[in-house]
Amino acid sequence: MKLAVIGAAGGVGRRVAAQAAAAGHQVRALVRTSEQADMLARHGAQPVHGDLTGDWTAVLDGADAVVWAAGAGASGHFQAIDGDALIAVTDELVRRRASGGPARLLVVSSMGVDCPEQMPPFLAAVLPVKAVSDAHVQASSLDWTVIRPGGLTDAPGTGLVSAGMPAPRGMIARDDVAAVVLACLNDPSSVGQTFEVVAGDTPVAQAVAALEEGSGE
Repeated sequence: MKLAVIGAAGGVGRRVAAQAAAAGHQVRALVRTSEQADMLARHGAQPVHGDLTGDWTAVLDGADAVVWAAGAGASGHFQAIDGDALIAVTDELVRRRASGGPARLLVVSSMGVDCPEQMPPFLAAVLPVKAVSDAHVQASSLDWTVIRPGGLTDAPGTGLVSAGMPAPRGMIARDDVAAVVLACLNDPSSVGQTFEVVAGDTPVAQAVAALEEGSGE
């Protein structure tokens, strides 16, 4: 499969790119700098230069599916990246779908989008923005999946998670979030599903397959 990864230089995105390339997918990774390009190339991805606040559409060319793993992070530009850019990507994919472009979009969002008042204060500014852009994805004609991980860590992945809507509050390794993304990519039953995911005791593929039982929105 030809996979476009947006946010490929981030903690989750580069793991998605690396795991996808290792699994035999052809990965195009959106990058802004030569350093990011070198890093993604080492992970087996083809770097495509662009910027979510400028020209980025080339990364979609030839893709069968798209992974959104971007976020403003410490820059604080939540409206521009977590909001406007995701909406723009969604709209561009809808436009391209009409002429045979990719219909599959997997979005890495955040736990607590639906209940920001229950989440740590440092998420107060970004969660309402993500709520709007997630809803835009969910209302689109695309074959979407919205994945909302708990607190992210750089610990080695275990391959074991707890997924649902809602899931228990908790943490999850970025490695395991990437594994969940790829499992969703390989499981058609994840289309139209929105779910939270944290570390747990269920193998990733099994947890994703179980979502068909009614955890989606």
